[in-house]
Amino acid sequence: MKITSPEQVSSAIWRTLFICSLAVLAITAIVVVRLTSLYVNPMPASEQIVEMAYWRISLLLAFQSAPLVWMHFIYKGYKNELICIPLYQTMTLLKVPLATWVGGCFIAVIFLWPMLKV
Repeated sequence: MKITSPEQVSSAIWRTLFICSLAVLAITAIVVVRLTSLYVNPMPASEQIVEMAYWRISLLLAFQSAPLVWMHFIYKGYKNELICIPLYQTMTLLKVPLATWVGGCFIAVIFLWPMLKV
């Protein structure tokens, strides 16, 4: 399917943002539930350090999901000539979703990162 209008590119970018934000929300919910259970049932310090590192890495990987999917979409779209609008127009359409993504990840980090320290 050829993408011939900026509206189609914009809808694909926002759809990706929505799908990837669900993944971040799921990881965030799992981390919050796990942290509350850790406060109720404490574990040895060495195991807790490993688990907190695991959750930090999981969050960081989830935060990279949307930018990587956008990069893949744009790269494959132009490589296979599926996107027919100029690249600068695609980058302009990406500004607001990218800012929204960064803001959401920043809020999650401010909320969760202090809780993940040992």
